[in-house]
Amino acid sequence: MKLYSKAKKSSLAFYLNKCGLKSKMDMPFHRMFKYYGRALRETNATTAEQMHEVAKYCMIDALSCQRLMVKRNVINEYREVANIAFISLSDAHYFAIGMKVSNLLSVSVWWERVLTSTISERTETESFPDAYIFPPIKGLENKHPVEIKKHLAPVKEKKKVIELVIGLMDKDLSLSEAIEHILAKLKEKNHASLNKNLYHFINKEKHEFMAEYDSVCFEYSCLDAGQNAIKVYMNSFYGTAGNSKSLFFLRVLTGGITSTGQRNIKLVADFVKSKGFQIKYGDTDSLYLVCLEKCFQKCDELYDYGNGISKDEYWSQMVEISMGEIEKLRDDVNDFLKADNKSLYLKMAYE
Repeated sequence: MKLYSKAKKSSLAFYLNKCGLKSKMDMPFHRMFKYYGRALRETNATTAEQMHEVAKYCMIDALSCQRLMVKRNVINEYREVANIAFISLSDAHYFAIGMKVSNLLSVSVWWERVLTSTISERTETESFPDAYIFPPIKGLENKHPVEIKKHLAPVKEKKKVIELVIGLMDKDLSLSEAIEHILAKLKEKNHASLNKNLYHFINKEKHEFMAEYDSVCFEYSCLDAGQNAIKVYMNSFYGTAGNSKSLFFLRVLTGGITSTGQRNIKLVADFVKSKGFQIKYGDTDSLYLVCLEKCFQKCDELYDYGNGISKDEYWSQMVEISMGEIEKLRDDVNDFLKADNKSLYLKMAYE
């Protein structure tokens, strides 16, 4: 992706126009940031109206992506738009003008007398064929950011209750005893649907019940993978759509992303956690990490809760320590991935 990231051909508006669709609403970044700033400082009728304008921009942006998907047969018909509405609307808000983290960070560090800039000095030009969305642990978090309740939630619920039964069977209860135990504890509003899913297994053999569990797990995995694929399509328009031959239109792209990319980023996530680093946020090819607290022990002692070195010097030391620690980790991760599957992951030591 990121083929021509600064060209007009990388924009959603370009593709909408190319397909004869109505262009999306335009809202310059400086105006949006101004609205955010006012809303943070005060709440009144004017700021409320301005934030409604931001929300409208995000919703029209999401609908534009949906119309384009139908036009290009990424999804077959408008009846299927409901299946991606949650994803596209969530992304339109979350990725508005590409300011996922920057807006929140800029506001936070302002109070520490630090000024940030959104003008990049160097722009990445390489493609990322194994990009994958790693859901954030803090901030704008969704445990299942690509879940579509209409299809996935009922299967997820069935899978969960079957796993409860299996857990009880592991405690030496029979299949029928485990099911009766689960049904007895259910709230009345949930009893009917789960009774329908479970009760007919009371007189069945355990292997039949496990076969049903395998079937449910397979259905759940297929639905979840499908939503992940759509998620990748959606993300491609927030700064990385490319040119007229964009990878956006290659269905085969999603397979590689939801398999190889998912495996790699989970491998890296587990690896950095095993080293004691905390993952604050992850997006496509990047993980945002926090170093171990013990790394900063020396400068904490020098700062002494404001009684020692200045705050500016304290933060400068922390940044310098972080750069060194992340650089070491980057090399460790690259060695780890190279040994596992001949691929590299981290190319930047500190951001």
